[in-house]
Amino acid sequence: MTTLDPALLDAAVTLVRELTADRAGLPEARRRLTPLRERWPGADPAVVRDEEVADGSVSFDLLLRETAGTVSVAYSPTPALPWPLRGAVRHSDHHLARVGTRTLRVGEALTALDFLWYDHDVLARLVDTGLVAEELEQHPVAVDDDELQASADAYRRSKGLLDAESTARWLAERGLTAEDFADLIAHTVAVARLRTRVVGDRLPEWFAAHRSTFDRLLIVWVAEGTPPTDRATALATVAAAVRAGRAAGTLRTVAVAAPPELRDATGPVPTTIAGTAVTAVVVDREPAVLDDGTRALVERAMFDEWLAQRRAGTDIEWFWLPRDRTTRVR
Repeated sequence: MTTLDPALLDAAVTLVRELTADRAGLPEARRRLTPLRERWPGADPAVVRDEEVADGSVSFDLLLRETAGTVSVAYSPTPALPWPLRGAVRHSDHHLARVGTRTLRVGEALTALDFLWYDHDVLARLVDTGLVAEELEQHPVAVDDDELQASADAYRRSKGLLDAESTARWLAERGLTAEDFADLIAHTVAVARLRTRVVGDRLPEWFAAHRSTFDRLLIVWVAEGTPPTDRATALATVAAAVRAGRAAGTLRTVAVAAPPELRDATGPVPTTIAGTAVTAVVVDREPAVLDDGTRALVERAMFDEWLAQRRAGTDIEWFWLPRDRTTRVR
């Protein structure tokens, strides 16, 4: 016997029927779930959308939490497959992509990523995608049409998609529809709003505690020998090396973006720049100022910190890797 409010179950059935009839997209479905979330927050309603590859039919499932577990309210119109049969595991479900005549399996792809296992950037970002999606589903953000249009225009400009033809070609190359692109833009704007919400009014205090992380560094490097620590002499050394045809150069960057071994270095250290093994030294350090550019970097750093905390508290299992090789991504 369920402990859920019968009125909630009635509303859930009505909603999944309407969503199915409208073939609603997932963002729209989540928006239409908001009244249920507001009226029955304890049930923590969530929506799942499935599109069957075999016949193109769409089905929805509403998940409702109660003390003993989770209740699933699903609806599949005739003649679509009932929810329990949709997405039943088939051989092709393990395929990620076909490259020429070679089919790449999901397990192979994750095994290839295993080369990066001890540098969790890729795996952590995959997990972050799930954490952000969960947060936005549980606590949606409002996005207006003008903001979406401005973001879409900026995204197209950044990709060089300056006309309808180039945009259509770009979408086709990625197997995306215009609706997919709209969802992508909406998600991008929503994530930006989420980042602002996470940061809140803590930014000045957080920046003060991490100021040196955003100092501007001038780095001098040479592939042969050791650069001097004096700025003028080091720059002259680089110029002489370049004239002689030897690899050398300068790099101006924010400390947080510099190689870790250089961020607080007081002398020459071996490092890698642009894939080349070099010896580098910080010859100038400009204290950080909270201008617009630094503020954007601080917001991203604070958001990354929030995501790291969420990853640390979340159980993660990689389905297509052997169980003894799955781990919590830190």
